Amino acid sequence: MNRTIKHSTLTVQEYDEAINFYTQKLDFNIIEDTKLSEDKRWVLISPKGTSNFSLLLAKASNEIQKASVGNQSGGRVFLFMNTDNFDRDYHQFKTAGVEFVREPIVESYGKVAVFKDLYGNLWDLIEPVAQNKNYFKTTRIIQLKDGINIETGIKALKILMLDTRNEEGNITFEIEQSIENETEFITTTCCKDKESFDLHLQSLHYKEFEMKQVFIVTKQYHIRKIK
Repeated sequence: MNRTIKHSTLTVQEYDEAINFYTQKLDFNIIEDTKLSEDKRWVLISPKGTSNFSLLLAKASNEIQKASVGNQSGGRVFLFMNTDNFDRDYHQFKTAGVEFVREPIVESYGKVAVFKDLYGNLWDLIEPVAQNKNYFKTTRIIQLKDGINIETGIKALKILMLDTRNEEGNITFEIEQSIENETEFITTTCCKDKESFDLHLQSLHYKEFEMKQVFIVTKQYHIRKIK
């Protein structure tokens, strides 16, 4: 016995605007576009590299269907797109104007971010963890230098975080602040491999952060999960 799900319906307002978004911004292929009547078309689209599954774009034709456009899952993530290169697709989609509502994080199942399509449906962009077994993760405890106020320190860390997350080999960069000692911070850097981490340390924005001489590193650990 061999059963598969071949298509899933995605309700849209207009065929052409939906086609333009998915092909121009998300780099989908048009599998089929057949006119069935004056108002109805059979439109199948699929991400490049996918041959076993496609989305059927269905134009809403009544009030109930129109109300479902952009909300087919009641506000939850509706569709899940796997990729073999998260950084490539994340930066490509952002450059194309796709809106991400949750920035990249590393979960037990892989690296993931959430974006919206043109109607507001939520999508997960995921690079499964099975393809990323060699993450290099470093945790640092850093202390604000004497005479530097906390607001200045936090501002410098936020700039570093934004620039680091945009690095090609970065998986995520997180900052936490001690509750007991507000001048102490913990940074966690997760990279694809040690080479990517070394490139991070050599980057212009990291060197600029060090030149500001706002923090001193009190401890550093290279860490791994216990399985």
